[in-house]
Amino acid sequence: MSATRPRPRRLINGVIEDVDASVLKLGPEFEVKQVSHDGEESPLIALNLSEVRLLMMAAMRQRKREMNGQGGAYDEMEQDDMDEEELLSSNQIVRKTQEYLSIFARFRDEDTVSAVEHILKTPENADLHPFEIAQLGSLSCEDAEEAKTLIPSLANKKSDQELQALLDSLRRYG
Repeated sequence: MSATRPRPRRLINGVIEDVDASVLKLGPEFEVKQVSHDGEESPLIALNLSEVRLLMMAAMRQRKREMNGQGGAYDEMEQDDMDEEELLSSNQIVRKTQEYLSIFARFRDEDTVSAVEHILKTPENADLHPFEIAQLGSLSCEDAEEAKTLIPSLANKKSDQELQALLDSLRRYG
């Protein structure tokens, strides 16, 4: 009996496509250059869970202001008056998503998320794919071996020492 597992496959535009994260074959959604509906190329944006959490909270605050007739300028005091529970109570899907993000997002505030993004996008990490950057920002890997197991495409990009130094830098923030 063979120990190899079949690779996951996806049906895309009527064509079955193999998916293999170890070589960053993730499907058309994760091509480094995306083509928009108007034919313009733009870089792939992959977000880590902490970034998604911050964006969802900002969007919910904006919607709440609009529903309250305050669609104008962003008021920092108003932000502090709205807690997560209040913002999310109206939509079950949004609430469940936010609960998930509250549990699994590593970094909590905008300054920390920004600092982590800066670390992950330094010139020495320019060889990392946006998917790898998002995964490193989301996962809480203890060591280089664990990171390479969870993100197999890192194996050919970073030595264990380089990857461990990066993980140690990230750990200081979360």
